[in-house]
Amino acid sequence: MSSTSQLKIGDYLFHRLSQLGIKTVFGVPGDYELALLDLIGDAGVRFSGNANELIAAYAADGYGRINGAGAFVTTYGPGELSAYCGHAGAYAEFVPVVHVVGYPGVEAMKNHTLMHHTLGTGEFDMYHEMVKHISVDTAVLTDASTAAADIDRCLNKMLLESRPVYIGVPVDMSHRQIDGSGLQTPLIRTLPESEKELLDKFIDGIWPRIKHARSPIILMDGNTVRNNLTAEANKLAELTGWPYFTTCMGKGGANEELSNYSGVYGGGGSIPEVRKAVEDDSDLVLWLGSFRTDFNTGELTDFVAETKTIDLQRFFTKIAGRRFEVGIHAMLPALIRKVEQDKSVVKTTDVKCAYDPYPTPSGAHDASAALTQDYLWSALPALFRSGDIIVGETGTSAFGLAASRYPKGAIGYNQTVFGSIGYAGPSAVGAFLAAHEAKNPNVPPAGRGILVTGEGSLQLTPMCIADFLKLSLKPIIFVLNNNGYTVERLIHGPKAFYNELPVWDYRQLSTVFGPKAASKYYGPVRTRGDLDDLLKDPGFRGEDCLQLVELILGELDAPASVMLTTKAIEAFNQKHAAKESGTSLGG
Repeated sequence: MSSTSQLKIGDYLFHRLSQLGIKTVFGVPGDYELALLDLIGDAGVRFSGNANELIAAYAADGYGRINGAGAFVTTYGPGELSAYCGHAGAYAEFVPVVHVVGYPGVEAMKNHTLMHHTLGTGEFDMYHEMVKHISVDTAVLTDASTAAADIDRCLNKMLLESRPVYIGVPVDMSHRQIDGSGLQTPLIRTLPESEKELLDKFIDGIWPRIKHARSPIILMDGNTVRNNLTAEANKLAELTGWPYFTTCMGKGGANEELSNYSGVYGGGGSIPEVRKAVEDDSDLVLWLGSFRTDFNTGELTDFVAETKTIDLQRFFTKIAGRRFEVGIHAMLPALIRKVEQDKSVVKTTDVKCAYDPYPTPSGAHDASAALTQDYLWSALPALFRSGDIIVGETGTSAFGLAASRYPKGAIGYNQTVFGSIGYAGPSAVGAFLAAHEAKNPNVPPAGRGILVTGEGSLQLTPMCIADFLKLSLKPIIFVLNNNGYTVERLIHGPKAFYNELPVWDYRQLSTVFGPKAASKYYGPVRTRGDLDDLLKDPGFRGEDCLQLVELILGELDAPASVMLTTKAIEAFNQKHAAKESGTSLGG
């Protein structure tokens, strides 16, 4: 494109998305965005419509996790409001997503015309004001002379912060001609580099602390994954040989085939040996990208002394609680170089990790026994293989998958922080599609897509099955049917009516949402033997069509980590309920 070329604002926007490697934009068509969508194909980007805007937002989130950026389009008002839950989740979990909103015309807004999708007050900025709280930058393109700069500013901010942005395009602006020469200037896809001399001086300054540690460990957390630094974390763990742990949020990023991989740490939700190794036996914790939320720490029961922690974050590093303006993108490669230069830190530590981080549940060889959560998570790794993308839903699925061993080259994630049930299915649509489209060397070759979700979560967004079938993604879907909201029952109200769910026939979902597409149903799987037989079935392990497995589990059965965590949540809630009412739990 020449420096003098003219193009439409919508063309400029979609060409920028294409430059980010975005090949598919999700969304729901609405009248304020239809003219804009007419332009999407000109940039080599396709539109994949969804059943509703929430599903579109979740799909863009999953796409962004794999591709490095995602995008979805909604219409003004009801459309964008329906998507804000997914938008907020991407903000909470550091996922770079562009939310494009088709707006009413500029003249209508200036004249305060009473338009549909408004609140009937003649005002148009209320939704924009809302979304600012869950976006790192926003723009409504009401001025053609600044439209390109506004788009570029937002996208550069999204890449810098790895969080969502919002771009409103009025219906009478999408086809306005502007100077397109800005497309010749690449978006800024890397963080500002640290000055090498200062970085080396910083590493030299902390090196004695690392070198003289008797029992150092590495703990890889969610912000390592969100910063796309899992390869560097795995290399550091391999070079040092230090005991290597991950968290629930970091699960799916670590190479669990390393001999020093030692399990998942989640405070009081950890197996005792893991908790002891991390909290008691270590004297130095190299915490890569900590994200110490309640669900990631066993309801804040992670008692790792700050004095022994080096915590690497996107823009800074904390050493024993003291903050330094050197981020993980500079620190991890620098630490790797230093270890390669000084092999004295490669040693056997005093941390004892001679245990199985994935203990086999008792009675595992009784094929006729009812299927249990703990048996499920110990059995599923027989299915997993390198290249798989494994997505776990909030609740027992995410916690349970932490107890499953992932092969090298498999990746996975869950929404640990925001915890919106119904997220995993639509998000998996985006993630699996991005993997199949990818030519990014940082994305593994597209293997199978594996979704593990609960029936309560699936009932919120079941229309995602239509997207799997429409896009020929052919996932394996495990539906954990425990007749209600198990995690909520464990927290409070095990027999309460509000934790019940309608009874669905899951074998019919594929027929309803894609009657012309091939699919298979397996189940209901009720025993350990049933599950083992299924996992050995070569037809099931294939990739010829969507396969849905219904697993029947006990209403109050949950992974051990959930049992420990929900007890902590219940105690916390009771304590504060008693405080609010002025009563004592002992009274």
